[in-house]
Amino acid sequence: MTQRKSGPICNPYRLSLDQFVKLDGRTLDEILAAVVCDVEPAPALCTQLCEVEWDGTCPHGCPSLLRAAGLV
Repeated sequence: MTQRKSGPICNPYRLSLDQFVKLDGRTLDEILAAVVCDVEPAPALCTQLCEVEWDGTCPHGCPSLLRAAGLV
């Protein structure tokens, strides 16, 4: 029988803030301004490009950009 190593379980869909900003091509401030001004929905930090409520998580368990940035 093999034992599983203890520690956090990695979410293969989760992007870091830096990874998301790099993929998006805008600065974090530009993305946040567009979301807060209701120009576009809140993105989740997800490889599947999910959109969520400001304080939500997507079906893959990835938080919204605002939640990950500690703004909500």
